[in-house]
Amino acid sequence: MVTWISIADLRPTQLTLGFEAVAMRKIKLVDKTDAELREHLSLERRRVPHVIGPGGELYMTDHHHLARALWEMGKTEVALGKTIADLSHLEPTAFWHEMDGRSLCWPVDAEGNRRPYSAIPRHIGELGDNAWRSLARRVVDVAFDNDTTAFQEFMWGEYFRSFMSRRLVDEQPELAAKLAIDVAALPDAEDLPGFRGRHR
Repeated sequence: MVTWISIADLRPTQLTLGFEAVAMRKIKLVDKTDAELREHLSLERRRVPHVIGPGGELYMTDHHHLARALWEMGKTEVALGKTIADLSHLEPTAFWHEMDGRSLCWPVDAEGNRRPYSAIPRHIGELGDNAWRSLARRVVDVAFDNDTTAFQEFMWGEYFRSFMSRRLVDEQPELAAKLAIDVAALPDAEDLPGFRGRHR
């Protein structure tokens, strides 16, 4: 049985997402009828995993891009997935420390600055764009292997930031992608999840 929940009742666990990835999700979803979309969202891999936090609020641990795409399309619900943990007994400060310790949140802004947990928006519509995360998504499976590590593409995005300017990413996306693929093979990246070196 599928449990449906309002997108507005799901709390994000990150500050940003990649608007480019959101746009791609919308392209894949926009032509579906309501029945087709509901069936699509009902699949286990598209249900939103979550943590139960203070006050019983639900904090999504994945599918932020999917939820944002649906919200921008005027849709109101998503299918609820696995409960990763019940931390409802914790006070807010302890809750966020526990979430951070378990790599279940990413309190880092689009400029790579770590922010207080209170800066994480309460609604998916309030998340800002992260061009570096979009760049990482663009080269995944070419520059590095996609794996199950939480926030993997954010980590790679932060790495790519150290080699190029935001202007390059915005104005010359193909060149930025080529550079990202090249620097992903450097030994400097070997500790990042999905590192594959030059064995591509």
